[in-house]
Amino acid sequence: MIQHDYTDERGRQYRVLLPAGVPESEIDKGVPVGPPDVVDKLGLPEPLATRLHNKLFEKRIWNATEARKQPRILQSILQSVLKLDIHQLMAAFVDLDRP
Repeated sequence: MIQHDYTDERGRQYRVLLPAGVPESEIDKGVPVGPPDVVDKLGLPEPLATRLHNKLFEKRIWNATEARKQPRILQSILQSVLKLDIHQLMAAFVDLDRP
């Protein structure tokens, strides 16, 4: 089995295992390595959910065992993802102050 990374139609990144010789056109049928689709259970709006998912991918948080071992990494992932939204919110307030 060979590890492959791919991005789905929503922009979410995944790692899967594929047997040697399987064409990349069938990459989405590989055995999932991670990350699991846990962000969908949180009810977050897009694109926030996809950013969170991709940060889990980037930090290789593939399962619950790894998540439990690294709570500080999870916290830094959340802070990183939400930081973008804080800047957008601040920009929106600045726009309100303009005549």
